[in-house]
Amino acid sequence: MSLLLKGGEVLDPGAGLAGALDVRLRDGRVAEVGVELSPAGDRVEDVTGRIVVPGLIDLHAHCFIAARDFGPRTDEMMSSTGVTTLVDGGSAGAALVEAMRRWVVERGRTRVLAFLNVSALGLAWMPIGETRHLVYADVDAAVGAGREHADLVVGVKVRMEATVVGEAGVEPLRRAVRVAEALGKPVMVHVTTPPVPLAEMLALLRPGDIVTHYLHGRGDGILDARGQVKPEVRAARERGIVFDVGHGRRHVNFDVARAAFAQGLWPDTISSDLNTPAAAGVARDLPHTMSKFLNLGMSAAGVIRAVTATPAAAIGRAGQLGTLRPGAAGDVTVLEHQRGAFQFADNDGHTMSGDQRFVPALTIKDGQVWWRRP
Repeated sequence: MSLLLKGGEVLDPGAGLAGALDVRLRDGRVAEVGVELSPAGDRVEDVTGRIVVPGLIDLHAHCFIAARDFGPRTDEMMSSTGVTTLVDGGSAGAALVEAMRRWVVERGRTRVLAFLNVSALGLAWMPIGETRHLVYADVDAAVGAGREHADLVVGVKVRMEATVVGEAGVEPLRRAVRVAEALGKPVMVHVTTPPVPLAEMLALLRPGDIVTHYLHGRGDGILDARGQVKPEVRAARERGIVFDVGHGRRHVNFDVARAAFAQGLWPDTISSDLNTPAAAGVARDLPHTMSKFLNLGMSAAGVIRAVTATPAAAIGRAGQLGTLRPGAAGDVTVLEHQRGAFQFADNDGHTMSGDQRFVPALTIKDGQVWWRRP
């Protein structure tokens, strides 16, 4: 089966594609991108006036918090927001990753990958921090689970928040790095309200590791007392640390973002940290989160790169996902770039007026239409 998308404006920063181009999908893969391609037995979709981008990758979202959350509803949420690949941000650890595979991954069409929580309990019971009792942060168990589920696990997640780690200090992060080194994969570290100075955590990270929630306004963060980006943060970026948004319920502050952006510290990746409460709150979904950064000054190409090529590279899937290069997965998101008057909010009560936003119109997964806006 083949599908031809005609009349759209392709924007694929990772592949260097931009402009009026058609996209042909065949046998679940990207077959061809070119000018005024002729139908050759293809089903044709007219996407005139819309932006055609690689299927969106949400580098940090959740489908299995408390061993349920979106669960089997993951497809409904992801398809309608243009997300073809969801990377779960540590919902499951060694004790529950098999359950997440059976309950969510194998039941839906969404491509679900995962950061394995360093705690065997994952986020099964969030009222008690999962690494407050270090016995659950079992390095051998995590390494074993990561190897057993190597096709699913793309890295290791640790929440370095004071209420989560308790008296454990930086030890959960140290253990996460040990697991990641054994697996040859990155660490994703949550840094909101940290138990120690941010610089102390950054010093433990390696090139390719990911700092998520870097624009939070709670506790020690990326800015010093004068509102300047800390030297340790700049040094971390220079040595290859990835800075991820991870919006969620508590992790974006517009004032912090504006200060960071004025000094050149743009996000490498834009993710929603979506879960059921975040979807009902100001995060809403990935396109809505993307729209905030569009109105904070990022270019459309920069925003698209941050949800396609860069997250694909961060999880070791460059060239396979997040691109429209021939041979890549046939995942495409068609967006409307709307102009008007729109309101946005952060997690700390600040609002922002904007004049543009991205709205999903069509989602294609593995070369087939998965969702169409009514």
